[in-house]
Parts: sequence; structure tokens; C-alpha cells
Amino acid sequence: MWARVHRWLAIVLVVPLVVWSITGLLFHLKPGWDRAYDQLGAERTGGALHPGAVTPLATIEASLGATTITRIELFDTVLGPLYRVTTASGAQLFDATTGRPRSPLSTEDARSLAVDAVARSRHRADYGDPLDAKAVDDTIRVRFAGGPTVDIGRSDARMSQRGPDTDRIDWLYRIHYVQWTGNHMLDRALGLVALILIWAVFVPGIVLFVRRMRGA
Repeated sequence: MWARVHRWLAIVLVVPLVVWSITGLLFHLKPGWDRAYDQLGAERTGGALHPGAVTPLATIEASLGATTITRIELFDTVLGPLYRVTTASGAQLFDATTGRPRSPLSTEDARSLAVDAVARSRHRADYGDPLDAKAVDDTIRVRFAGGPTVDIGRSDARMSQRGPDTDRIDWLYRIHYVQWTGNHMLDRALGLVALILIWAVFVPGIVLFVRRMRGA
């Protein structure tokens, strides 16, 4: 009986074990991960801004009055030097040359930032040319011919990118973690069943091993 139970449970467990082993190997090797999760940024690095070319921090702080500032970042961009000021209510961009608040980025501003960021990327050939830019909530989404889309925050100029390779890797993660149906509760139940199967195969295997050792 133990041998029969062990054999049939092992056959059922073959499917999740094959899936886990293949996806686990891919996660270990990470083929194409660098390209899929390329870190794009509006910030141009490599050159320090001249102190005389930007508005002092004190001016920015004074313009916000009693607002609690949690972080101030100064960086150069294709649009010119900017301050990104983060407060309890969110982030806001300031023109670093004049010290004045900058209006939320337009589609043309976002397109320029995205094209500049891609031009500085090691994977620029995979992006192709920009096709269009459109507003999506508080972001501007720039779509490139190679498939990736780059989202730029209108109020903070932060970037994130996504493409077919990113979707494929996310799909592998869902497969690996037994998120097979899209239903949260059902996927949790499937994961629990898979773990129970492992122990259900393990226990009869130990029983059979002990019996064989005693018989020897």
C-alpha cells in the first residue's frame, strides 16, 4: 500500500516539480533580465552642476513656507537642471535656474526625457524609435517601436519601463509561485495542495526506506 501511494502521489507531483525546476533555473541564470529591468532615469550623471547656475536650496525651502520637506534632489536633465522636492503631500518639480515651481510635465517634456534616457541606456537598440506619448493618469506613457513603454511621472519625472520581456518574466514568476488561475484564493489553495503533495510523497518514501533497511 505504501509503495502504491508513493508511486501515484509522485506521478501527480511531477507537474509542479518540472515547473518549479525549469522556472527556478531561469531565475538563477536570469537570461535577458538586465534588458527587461533596465533602470532608466531622467537624471544625467557624470557632470557636476555649477553652484552659480542653480537657485540655492534656501530659496526653494522658503518658497514652500511651513510645508514639511522630506527630501530635495538636484539633478541635470535634457530639460535643464531641476529640483525634485518631496513633501508629505507628494513630489513637485522646481526649475533649478529660476527657483520657480514647474508645471506638470507635458507630453513633449516627457517624450524628451524618455528619448534622452533611452539614448543613455546600454540596451538602446532594443527600444527603437519613439512612436507616441500620451497621458495616463498622473504619468506620461511613451511607446517605442521595439515594444517597451516608458512611464514618466508628470510631477516628479520618475521613470519606469515595461515591455514584452518584462511581461514574460512576470508570467514566469506567476507560474513558479503557483499563481495559475488569477484567482487569489484559488491560487493559494493550489500552492497549499502542492506543498501537501511534497510531504505526502516524502512520508511514504521514508516509510519504504526504513522498511527496506530493516529487511536488509
